Amino acid sequence: MKQYYFNLHISYQEFERVYRGTARSVLAVDNQGRRIQIPALRFLPFLTSVGISGRFVLSTDNNNKFLSLQKI
Repeated sequence: MKQYYFNLHISYQEFERVYRGTARSVLAVDNQGRRIQIPALRFLPFLTSVGISGRFVLSTDNNNKFLSLQKI
């Protein structure tokens, strides 16, 4: 299993692009400088009226298949 730790701040207005269909993924840079691309819909449980903000950990299997996304 691999884990990627990163901070993310996306306004509600910016995240609306997902609903309009103009955005499908979120690009983030983890603490080690690795770029990671995550399907935007994985962030829906963390969406509030101000958007998405916080520190997250993405867990994948050894083939980089999604396992979980948690806010920490």
